[in-house]
Amino acid sequence: MKKPENTGELVPFKKKLKIDNKIEKPFGRTAVFAGVIFFITGGGILIAGFVILGVITVLISALVIFTFSGVEIDTEKRQIRQYNKWVGLVKTGKWKSLDFYIGVTLIPITTWESMASWSNRVTSNKTTDFRIFLVSKNKKPAFAIKKCNTLHEAKNCLDEFSIWLKVPVFSVKK
Repeated sequence: MKKPENTGELVPFKKKLKIDNKIEKPFGRTAVFAGVIFFITGGGILIAGFVILGVITVLISALVIFTFSGVEIDTEKRQIRQYNKWVGLVKTGKWKSLDFYIGVTLIPITTWESMASWSNRVTSNKTTDFRIFLVSKNKKPAFAIKKCNTLHEAKNCLDEFSIWLKVPVFSVKK
């Protein structure tokens, strides 16, 4: 049996790439914190012997704690899917063609969360993250495909998505 010879020819390599990015929790951080408290309380209710009430409390709090939204991209089939992952187990969402989008862009997102105490003192928290959006054919951001904490990380990811999806980078006008 002969060994294949190395002819030095370049063979095109088609890279199969699946991207799965967790974007955010749909219920917010405050609700997730409350969900943790209810999860612990539900465990206590179960230990106390109130099975039905305990199971209901644990299931609802697990839904709030472990549910998140994300984006899945299949570069081989050129498809994208926005999904919700319910209780961290089941993904729901429809696949769409990437041909409906003409590029990617970077947008800073600022989120304010406020909570009032019993004495009517308001505590506010401001967070800024950077999200990479697909750009639709009418040149508007469609939906986020990646969430980054720093501008440097976001710019690097923006270049990667531009290469992986074979689309140009657009700038957003303010």
